[in-house]
Amino acid sequence: MGAFLFQLELPEFDESLFAVIPVHRAQVNKLFSEGRILSYSVAENRSMVWCVINAEDEQEAMELVLKFPLYQFFTDVTCHPLLFHNNQPAMMPTISLN
Repeated sequence: MGAFLFQLELPEFDESLFAVIPVHRAQVNKLFSEGRILSYSVAENRSMVWCVINAEDEQEAMELVLKFPLYQFFTDVTCHPLLFHNNQPAMMPTISLN
């Protein structure tokens, strides 16, 4: 498996784009739970999305992005194959035996 950083450019938000966000978020959450998306970030001004996708190759990664409900709104899609992707693991609370 490889990691692929996608930079996804969005236009100014309108009603039609806002209407798709709940379905898009559900899809992103599903892909997170499957380990297909490793990270997902949105610029404060909502003009750009960055996500790291875990896939066998760039074509498979692109096929996942093509299925994003927001794909129809992206004005530019750029893929950067990554040598590796590190992130800080979620901290588990310490277990108390009391």
